[in-house]
Amino acid sequence: MRCHAYHLEGELYRELEGQILEQLQHGERQALQYLLDESDAQFELLSGEWRVLFKAAEDFFQHVDIPERIARLAVAPDQIEDFLDLVHEPRLSKEWTPITFGLSALRHRFASGEGDGALVFVEESDDWLWTEHPYELMAVRDEVYELLKPHIRPLVIGKDYAALSRLLADHCEGSVEFSDEKWENLRGDAKGMVPELMAFIEGVITKPADYISIREALSVVADPSRQPSLDAWLRVHADHAQYALYFRDIVRERS
Repeated sequence: MRCHAYHLEGELYRELEGQILEQLQHGERQALQYLLDESDAQFELLSGEWRVLFKAAEDFFQHVDIPERIARLAVAPDQIEDFLDLVHEPRLSKEWTPITFGLSALRHRFASGEGDGALVFVEESDDWLWTEHPYELMAVRDEVYELLKPHIRPLVIGKDYAALSRLLADHCEGSVEFSDEKWENLRGDAKGMVPELMAFIEGVITKPADYISIREALSVVADPSRQPSLDAWLRVHADHAQYALYFRDIVRERS
């Protein structure tokens, strides 16, 4: 789930503030979207960006309910400078660099660290939930994994595999797609040739510390004739970092 930030002129926000705050907490996304139609700028934050930003911005009005796919935050005109100080804070800017995308556009809009008006953050529509995806192996850099780990863990515990896949797909460095047949081949070859690999495949996401042993196990089952994409990834990209690996089993998401 991604999130969109809308910039409204201060006077307009004050006229709508009561309605906006009510809709942020209790309203449907469509009704809230209607109130924001006159915004003069919009910024898209990827799945990890808004999470780390909201965590740092706990002093601002927000309503987050991951199971219900809700992520909302409001910054009033009299709070905008404090919020921009947070967005431009050097330590956080450096820490968030590995996952920064839309935040760069937001910082650029308020490059001086000063601004007026208000910002309202609202989750994207749930269209992404209904898109069919392939089986995948996603490679997440270790520094990205460490940054997102506090947000990954609740999704794993809650078995919210759709949201987990969206989060990691937004911030992985690369991925290998598998057809249904090749995914079954991967699992079958792992069981027969390197059984220890199955624990990692079924364990959802692996730790960067385990990467070398997992890479070696994958190389055993990466027969070019059966797994050409996996073989190519291992030869070309596998040595670029100490990755956390996410085994996306779409059966988990469907259930």
